[in-house]
Amino acid sequence: MKNVLVHLLKMVVLVAVLLLVGFAVGEITEYRSQYFKFPFPDKLVFLYPLIPSLSGLVIGADTLLRERSRRGRWTFNGYRLIFLALPSLLFCVYPYMPWGMRWLPQGGVYLVLTSTPINVISGVLFGYFVITSFEKRDA
Repeated sequence: MKNVLVHLLKMVVLVAVLLLVGFAVGEITEYRSQYFKFPFPDKLVFLYPLIPSLSGLVIGADTLLRERSRRGRWTFNGYRLIFLALPSLLFCVYPYMPWGMRWLPQGGVYLVLTSTPINVISGVLFGYFVITSFEKRDA
């Protein structure tokens, strides 16, 4: 019974975070459509696409909690951060950055890789990869 309640609590927290993230993104999108700008200073625009990464952090928190119960010392998996999290971050924040990505193939592939769904998915993946980069290794 205890396991069922723990999983139910995790699900409630995940759904609450997903709803809050969706609400925040919706409110910011509505503000942008009315005033043609973000509701925060221009220098913080790159934080907007990172809002979905909160969902990834919550999804990965379960893995982090399981790691906590293992024996060993905490380590940081740099390969996961460099080869998984950084590319996700790149595709997440690209449309909001002032520089261009000339190395991306132009045409249909470019439009797909820089689309809103890809930005949201890569934001969630970024949050997940960052939090799961912390792990315990046997001493």
